Amino acid sequence: MELGGRTAVGIVFALVAVVGVVAAVTSGGVGTLTVERVDELPQGQGAVAFENLDPDQRATFEEAVTTDSPVEIPTESARNEFVDPGYVRYDGGIYRTTVSS
Repeated sequence: MELGGRTAVGIVFALVAVVGVVAAVTSGGVGTLTVERVDELPQGQGAVAFENLDPDQRATFEEAVTTDSPVEIPTESARNEFVDPGYVRYDGGIYRTTVSS
């Protein structure tokens, strides 16, 4: 069976796309989390309670708080609450969360 030129090019593009997706999924985090303690929430803003974060989010948040430096976020889903609302209530304080790519 011979492949035509268009078919071969299509297969190459499909393989490149699959390799790109696999590399993106296995390359690690989707960004970094930075936290900063604030005195109060801005008008009209809400905050997620630390207890309402999933276990991966809690671990990432605590690492960022204790090291006071950006921490890699392990998965795409782990970043959601850090982006919206963008504030976490933790240990009697309020922290602004910033996600960078």
